[in-house]
Parts: sequence; structure tokens; C-alpha cells
Amino acid sequence: MGYRYLWTPLQLGPVEARNRIVFSAHLTNYAKDGKPTDQHTDYYAARAAGGAGLIITEEHSTHPTDWPYEKLIHGFHRDVIPGYKKITDAVHRHRVPIFAQINHNGGQASSMFSRLPVWAPSAIADPLFREVPKAVTHAEIEEIIAGYVLVAQHCAEGGFDGVELQCSHSSIVRGFLSPATNRRTDEYGGSLANRARILVDIVAAVRHAIGDGLALGVRLCGDEFIDGGTTIDEAVEVAKIVEATGNVDYINTSIGVATASLFMIEASMHIPPGYATFISSAIRKAVDLPVVGVGRFKDPLQAERALAEGHCDLVGIVRGQIADADFAAKARAGATDDIRLCLSCNQECVGRMGLNRWLGCIENPRTGRENEWRVNDHLAITAKPKKVMIAGAGPAGLQAAIAAARKGHQVTVYEKETVAGGQVRIAASVPNRAEFGDMIRNQLTECARLGVTIIYGSGVWPGLIDEQKPDHVIVATGAEPSRPWWVADPEHDESALRVCDVRAILDGSAPMGGPQSGDSVVIVDEIGFHHATSTAEVLADRGCVVEIVTPGMVVGQDLGITLDMENWWIRAGAKGIVQTTDLVPMGFANGELTLLHHPTGINQTRHPEWVVLAVPPNPVEWLYNDLKNTGVSVERVGDCVAPRRAHAAVVEGERAGSSV
Repeated sequence: MGYRYLWTPLQLGPVEARNRIVFSAHLTNYAKDGKPTDQHTDYYAARAAGGAGLIITEEHSTHPTDWPYEKLIHGFHRDVIPGYKKITDAVHRHRVPIFAQINHNGGQASSMFSRLPVWAPSAIADPLFREVPKAVTHAEIEEIIAGYVLVAQHCAEGGFDGVELQCSHSSIVRGFLSPATNRRTDEYGGSLANRARILVDIVAAVRHAIGDGLALGVRLCGDEFIDGGTTIDEAVEVAKIVEATGNVDYINTSIGVATASLFMIEASMHIPPGYATFISSAIRKAVDLPVVGVGRFKDPLQAERALAEGHCDLVGIVRGQIADADFAAKARAGATDDIRLCLSCNQECVGRMGLNRWLGCIENPRTGRENEWRVNDHLAITAKPKKVMIAGAGPAGLQAAIAAARKGHQVTVYEKETVAGGQVRIAASVPNRAEFGDMIRNQLTECARLGVTIIYGSGVWPGLIDEQKPDHVIVATGAEPSRPWWVADPEHDESALRVCDVRAILDGSAPMGGPQSGDSVVIVDEIGFHHATSTAEVLADRGCVVEIVTPGMVVGQDLGITLDMENWWIRAGAKGIVQTTDLVPMGFANGELTLLHHPTGINQTRHPEWVVLAVPPNPVEWLYNDLKNTGVSVERVGDCVAPRRAHAAVVEGERAGSSV
């Protein structure tokens, strides 16, 4: 498929988007003291330089009662304007328009930071924040409208080309529009026209404030996926109301509610790409305004197809451009294979937000660190190329190879296995986690482009180093399964032969072929992520009877922040996987697993045919230890330093390779 639509400019009121790729609004946690920072500037400028057709910043709060998370931009203060000007000037240097999204989150918040009552259309507590809000009075509604106007004026003064009103998944306007959260009996409740009144009033007031020189957009939720909430049919009617105002230049779309159905908004890899285009498609058929479609677009061909099939006029691609700031430029140059495809793993983008950390990317070590690489001149081509040897072709080793080769060094990677990938390859062997393997495919593509040599079936040892005489060695030998203290010695207890690590199940190396159909299996989850849950699904699909036990309060506890928890529960229930919490393994001998229920101190027992371990591994550090005092220039990265998740491996690999 060619690109008939993707590179066509489109007029949005007074502003021309140079192509159909939109870097839509999303949280970054880059703000400090309520103001935008240089981190924002560098982040947005990188995406503008990378070819985006339009950039829409994260939300700017319109009122002091709206402070749902710490690192929010307080657009209602004038001291944001200098930061705005820095951002817009940096983006405009690349001839890309930039809009600001403005919002009041309403009842989808708490008073933790503001120490003020939360405002909402009705006194209905949000299921996540669980705080009963104050139902706003008519005077407070006027104050809300005035807040939108004030922030829009600040945005205009700060150099933005347009503003977008957030009325979708997390917004007081969404709260008014939704029958689930609007129980008012006055002119702002009841009929759809009444529930949309505040939106119409805000649109009119903001347009009057910014005039005709700036674009004005509205972002709507097409389906809330909650009981009694907005559905696609009603969303279409709201879109018609928006168009009828005559004041709006485009409509952006969204799906779900940012608390009750958050997993639908930033869907993980378990949900297919383009899953939300039914919303933009329905709205586009009903209005003549340009419509932005969203829904986990991974590559430009998917975006082109959505445009060609008439689902939307522009395509919102956020995570794709977080993973690769040059997404659009590479696609336009015909270098689609060079695009670093998003994994939709949600670990460093959505997941970091949930931990109050700033946004990053599991496979793009520069996301949020754009200034680090520029200031330190890591990317300069070296005048004195070195011979670099890397031990291990997992994510850390491959990223180190990429970074070193990018600087012009001669890089050779040695991998003891016959394929690259390390633990990532094993994780991606699970059917519903296959996209995780894109990380290694992306890295191998970049290695090939940069001329990195990879030698498979050969590890690194001191003799090889003596023979090859590299100028620098980077050890990325990863980690290996550990054997907990509570497991009996298999030399004295045959039942202990049926205890194995999750890796052995996934890579097929488990003793005696591993658990078979009808076997009972207990999986011990001490990591709290996909390790236990993915393995449980594989075994359940094989016909095993599976129980996961964990010392924690929930199995796979970190699945929550990556928005995988809801779908895991659905699949686990369908497959009959039992989940038992608060149990600490105390021993496995003679086929009996002893578990301490730590809240009560009472022991429980199980008699499974297999015990599978999802427990912290041990670093493989012998090579580094052998080399560190021999005079060889050596360093180590990734799990052989300390076993962690893939993002740490990638960041360390990038830093090591770029500092050679």
C-alpha cells in the first residue's frame, strides 16, 4: 500500500497541518511547580523535528480545584507563559503547528494536592479516586467557563496555534455529558441538550476570547464503557451539537473513562490496533468537520489504511512517536522498516505515570532525556574508531552495540544462543505477548543498518578477548534462574525435579517435557508481573490445572499500572486459573508445598505435580568479575549488573555504547 492520504496537508480552520499524523495530548509528568519545563520543550521539539503534522500538548488545568496529580501544568497562572513560548518557538522552528489542550478534570480527581473540594456536575464519587465531589452551582459553572477562557488567552499569548478542549475520558465536561455522572435536574442535566449546555457555552466563550486566528478543537469520548454512560449513538449527537456551534474547527476522539475503563484508553498489546476507529468513523459520517481517529496505531500503513477507508481525517499516533520521535520522517522517506515500533507494553509511558514518574519509553532511551544526549554530545561521530566487543545480544547488549556503532566504532556482538533477544525473546513466545518481540526486531534492524557484526553460538571468555584484542568490552550477559532456599535438593528428593523456572516452561527446556494436560501446577509469583501470569496461561491452554500463589495482595500486581490487569482477570477466569494471595512459600519436599498465610500465621499445603517459579533471578557476572582486574577496558550493563526490567537494560546499554 502506498501513501495517498498520509502526507496530504489538511486545513484546520486557520491552521494547516502539514500531514495527517497528530501527536495527540497525553500526560508526561514533566511539569514542575505547575509550570512547563525545558523537558517539555525538548520532548515536543524532537517530535516536530521527526515530522509530525500537528502536535497537541498535554492538558493545561483551568482552575485551582483541578489538581488530580502532582505534575500538572497550571494554565490559569500567568507564569506559565514564558514556558509556553519556549515550547512553541522550539516547535515552530520545524514549521509544525502546535495546539494546547485545556481541561478541568472534574470529579475524576482528589483534593490531595489542591486541598479544595473536587468539583463535578453531581455528587457522584469516581470509582478510582473514591472522593465525593461538590456538585457545582450556577456561579461555579460560570467560574469554570471563565477558567477555560483565561487559559486559552494564556495559550494564545504563549504562541500556540490553537487550543483543544478536553471533553472526553477525563474532564468535567465529560462528566456533564455522561448520564452516568450527571444527575442534575436543572438546565444542565436531563436531556442531551441540557447536558451539553456547558460544552456549548465553553466553546462560545473560548472562541470569542481567541478570535478567528487560532484553531479550536474539541475532543469527545465515543463510548465510555461504563453502565449508563455515553455510548457511540449519543456521542454522534454530541458531535453534531459541537459542529452546529459554528465555532469549532475539528473534532478529536477518545474511548473509555480515564478511571473506570482506563485500560481501553491506552490499550496494551492484548487489544488489536485500530480498535477505537469505530468512534471516529461514526462521527465522521455525521459531521463535516475534520475528525481525528485514535486506537493504538503502530505503523504508518495502519494509519494510511484508516484514512483510506474513511474512518478519520487525521490519525492520532502517540505511543508510536514516543517510541520513535522520527516516526513520520522515516515513513515519508520510505524507511518504514527503520521505524522503532511501539510495543504497547505500557511499562515506561503509562506505567511511569501511575508511579508519579515522568514519561519514558522501554525501547527509546532518549524519551524524556532528549537534552541529556544533546548536551553531552553523545551522538558525535568519533575521530578515533575503536574495536568494541559486546558479550550478549539481549536488549542491553544490542542497545550498547547500536549506540557505539552510531558513533562510528567497529562493533562485534557475541551471543551464546543461536538467536538474539535474551529474556525478551522468551517473554514474546507467549501468544498474547508476541509484540514484545518487536523490541529485538527493532534493535536487530538498527544493528544491521549500522554494520554491527553479530556472532551467534559463541559466548565471550578471557581467551577470546586475548585473541581479538578489543579496545573495550561491554558485558551484557543477563541473569539466570535462581533456586529458592525452600526447595528440596533434587539429589535427595525426586519431587524437586518437578520444580522449574518460568523460563524453562516458555522455552521448552523444562525437565521431562514439563507439565502436560491434566497435571496440577502451582506457580509461585514473587515478581508480580507477566512472568507468572503469562506462564499460567500457557499451561492452562495446555490443559493443566493451574493455581498462582503470591505473597502479595494481588497476583501480578504490576499489571495494574500497565493497564493489563482487567484483561488478565478476564482471561484467567475464562481459563479456570485460580489466584491465591498472601501466601509465602516455606518449603517443598516429598511433593508437598508448604505455604504460610502471613496475615494469620497459619500454614497451608498443596500437593501439585509441578511447581513453577516466577522468582527474582541471579546476575550472570562471572565474565565481568574475571575481566575487571586484568587491565581490560570493561564495563557491564543490564541484568548482569542487577536483574531488572528491560527499560533499565536499554538505558544502560545506550549510555555505555554512546560513551565509548
